[in-house]
Amino acid sequence: MSVSRRGFLGAGAVVVGGVVAADRLRFLGPLTTPGPQDAAGSAAAATAAVYRTGHSNNCDGACGHLVHVVDGRVTMIGPAQFATTTISGAPAPTFHPRICARGLSQISNTYSPDRIKYPYKRVGPRGSGKWQRISWDEATSLIAEKFTATQAQYGKTSVWIAPYTGSLSLIEGVVGAGFRFASVIGASAGDSQGDNQGDSATPAGWNYVLVDPENPDNGGGFFDGHESVDFLNAKAIVFWANNVAETSIPDWRIMCDARDRNGTQLISVDPRFTPTSAACDRWLPIRPGSDTALIDGLINYVITHKLYDADYIRSYTVGPYLVDPRTKKWLRADAVIPGAKPDYVVYDESDGTIKAAGDPSVRTPAILGTYPAGGVSAGTAMQALADMARRYTPAYVEKLTDVPAAQVVSLGQLWGTVKPFAVRVGFGLSHWYHGDLHMQALLTLQAITGNIGVHGGGVTTFAGGLTTTAFDLFNWWNPTGTPYTVLEPMQFCDAVTKGEPYPVRAAWFMVDNFAQQMADRNRVVKAMKQLDFCVVSDYVLSATADIADLVLPACTYLEKTDLLSSNNFYLQYMPKIVDPLFESKSDLDAIRMVAEKMGVGQYFDKTPDEYLKQLLRLGRAEVDPTVDGLTWERLTSEAVHLNTDPMPYVPFFDKQFRTKSGKIEFYVEMLVPYGQQVCEHQEPIEASPHNPLYKKYPLVFLSTHTRFRTHSQYVNLPWLKEINNGGNGFLEINPKDAGPRGIRDGDVVRVFNDRGEMKVYARLTEAIKPGVVNCYQGGWDTIKVKHYVAGHPNNLTHQIANPAQSVIPNFPSNAAYFDCLAQVERA
Repeated sequence: MSVSRRGFLGAGAVVVGGVVAADRLRFLGPLTTPGPQDAAGSAAAATAAVYRTGHSNNCDGACGHLVHVVDGRVTMIGPAQFATTTISGAPAPTFHPRICARGLSQISNTYSPDRIKYPYKRVGPRGSGKWQRISWDEATSLIAEKFTATQAQYGKTSVWIAPYTGSLSLIEGVVGAGFRFASVIGASAGDSQGDNQGDSATPAGWNYVLVDPENPDNGGGFFDGHESVDFLNAKAIVFWANNVAETSIPDWRIMCDARDRNGTQLISVDPRFTPTSAACDRWLPIRPGSDTALIDGLINYVITHKLYDADYIRSYTVGPYLVDPRTKKWLRADAVIPGAKPDYVVYDESDGTIKAAGDPSVRTPAILGTYPAGGVSAGTAMQALADMARRYTPAYVEKLTDVPAAQVVSLGQLWGTVKPFAVRVGFGLSHWYHGDLHMQALLTLQAITGNIGVHGGGVTTFAGGLTTTAFDLFNWWNPTGTPYTVLEPMQFCDAVTKGEPYPVRAAWFMVDNFAQQMADRNRVVKAMKQLDFCVVSDYVLSATADIADLVLPACTYLEKTDLLSSNNFYLQYMPKIVDPLFESKSDLDAIRMVAEKMGVGQYFDKTPDEYLKQLLRLGRAEVDPTVDGLTWERLTSEAVHLNTDPMPYVPFFDKQFRTKSGKIEFYVEMLVPYGQQVCEHQEPIEASPHNPLYKKYPLVFLSTHTRFRTHSQYVNLPWLKEINNGGNGFLEINPKDAGPRGIRDGDVVRVFNDRGEMKVYARLTEAIKPGVVNCYQGGWDTIKVKHYVAGHPNNLTHQIANPAQSVIPNFPSNAAYFDCLAQVERA
C-alpha cells in the first residue's frame, strides 16, 4: 500500500486538531478485504472497536493513542484525551491530546515487513546472517540450558540481563520483568534507571545539589522535573541543549502556548540553529561543551550586579554556611564554638558573631564575606561561588564559549530580573564528560535567583520521572528478597573481555539495540562476539540481533498488556489491542517459559493485570498517596492524573530538600575530592581546542536526535522515510568547513577518528557552527539495511567515564557521545 506525503501529512494535521476528524485517517492502515455482498449490495458488517492506550517508546512524549480496530486489524491511530481530574477528584491541568508522525506510523510499525516472525537460531558464523527457524519450546529450552551451564561454570552473575529504555512501560520496559528474572536466577542486570548508557551525567549533577545519595530513603538517587504544563507559569524559558520541537514534540505545544498566550520569552542555547532555536526570541550559538563557562559568566553577572535573591539564599540554600579553608569542607560548630553540637556555622550580621546554623538567635546570616572562626578565616559558600565566578567576565566568557559578550550581559540581566525563570535541559547536555557539571551549574544559577521549588522555575529534563513512588518496585524486582547484581552498560565490555568486575559470558538483550546504540561501537561489537551465548528479543532484526545466537520475535506495544507512567503524571493503561502477529510473544511470556525450565516459574505465574495490581498495591493499606483511591475500573477506563501536590507538579515545592543539610547544596562537599565543590568550568575531555588531538581531528562530532525516529526505532518505516530524505543519513557541515576540504552538498564523505569511521552524504548548512559537524544517530547499520553509506556515528564515540559521578549510586557512569573529535574528507 502506498501513501503519499501530502496524504500522510494532511491527515496528521487533521488528527492533531481533534479526535472528531480522526476517521479521515482510516486510509492510513491496511484494511481487510471487503466482505461478501448481500442481496442489496451492502458489505457484510465488520467488527469494530476503539481502544485507548499509551505510547511507551522512549521519545519522552508519553502520548495517549486511540487505536481503531476492524476485524482484528488496526486501521487508524489518533490522539487520546487525558482525564480532567486526579485520582482523588481534584481538578487536573488541561493536557491536550497530541500525536506526531512517529505515533501515526505505529500502524506501519506493527505491520512492517521487517517484523521477526519466528524464533531463529544462528547456524553460520556469528554475524553471518544465517539462521534456522526453531520452535518456541526449542528456543526457551536452549536459553535455560545455556544460562544454567554458564552460571554453573562462571558464577551466577556471569549471565547479564539487559532490559533498557527502548520502552518506558512498567512490565516490559525500563523497570521491567527482566530485572525480576535476573533476581530470581541470581544474574547480573543493567541499570533500572535506564540512563547509564549516555543519559546519566545530568541526573548525577541534579543529585549532587538536591539529593543525599547516602540516605536510604533516596534510593541511591532519583531524577525529577516540573510537570509540562507548569512551563505556562514561566516568564522566561531557556532551552539548554534541548531541541524540544523535534525531540519532545508534545511538550513543544505547551512552550509555544506560553510564548503566544502569556508573552513568555524563549531562549535557545545550542550550537545548532534548530527548529526550536528558530521559534525562540534569542539564540546563543555556544561552542559545544563550554556550557558551564557560560553559566559561570551568568552567575558572575548576577552576583556582581546584586541580582541574586538574598532571602531565598538565606532560607533555602547553604549559601550562608562557612567553609573551612583548610579542608574545603564545612566548618563544624562543635569544632569552633564551645559547647556547640554538630551543626553548620554561620556569621550573624545582626550582632557580628559566629553561631551554629540552628541557633534560634540567628537573625541575619551573612551571605557573602569571610569571617574569623576557630583560628581560621572562613568564607561563606556563596563567597566561594563568587570567588570562583569572578574571572568569568563577559569578555572572558565570549573567549571560552563564542557567545558574544553583549549576549552574556543581556541574558544575565534577564535571568536576574525576570521571575519565574525556567530551564528545560535536553539530554544533549548529558552527552559530555562534564555533563554532571553543566547541570550542577544550572541548578546553582537557579538557586541563587530563587527559581527552585517554585511554579514556572526549576531545571527540568523529564516532565515526570521514569517511575513514581506509586509502584512497589522492590518486591516486583526482588520477589525472593535477594536483588540482582547491577552491572552498568559502561562495565559490560570489561566484564566480557577482562572478567572485571566479574566475568560475563551470556546475555539477554530486551528492548535494547546495544550493539548499535552504545558508545564506542567497535569495542562493544568485539565484546559481544566474545560472549559464549547471546539472546535478543526484538520485533525487527536489529544490529544487535545480527550478532546474536538466538533471536526471539517480540511484540509491539499494540500486542501486549502493560502500563505507562513515565514522562508525565498520568497513568495510562495499555491493553492488548490485537493478538500477537506471527509467533511473536511478549517479553513477559518469553521469560515465563524460560523461568519454568530453570525451576523458577512460580515467580512468573500471573497475568500482566495481576502484576499491575500488585505493583500499584491497589486495595492495600500501604498504597502510595499518589494513587490512593484508585480503582482498577478507573485505571482501565481513562488516563488518570496522579494525586500530586502542588498542581501542576513542582519538585520541592514544600522546600523540603532531600540533602544532608535539608537545603539546596550548590556547594557540594562530597565533590571536594574531585575539585568540583563549586561549578567551575572544565574543558571537555576530548572535544576541546586545548586537546593536542585537536590538531589531528579539528571538528567536534555530534550525533543528535531527529524527529523521524526514536533512537533506532521506526527507522525503516516507509511513511517516515518518505518525509525524511528517503531514510538516508547525512552529515551537517558548515560551508566554511566544507569549502577547504573540497566538499560539495551531496558528496559522500568519510568521517573518522582513531576509534572508527563512517561514510555518509554531506549536507552543507549554515545552521551549524563552523568547527562542528552533526550526523543524526539511530539509523540502521545492519546486515540487510544501511541508512548511512557505511558505518554508524557510534563507530567514533567513546566510553571515557567521569569518576565524580560514582558518588551517585544510580547514575555512576555516562557515555559522553558528544565529547568527540573527528576529521572529515571526501570519500
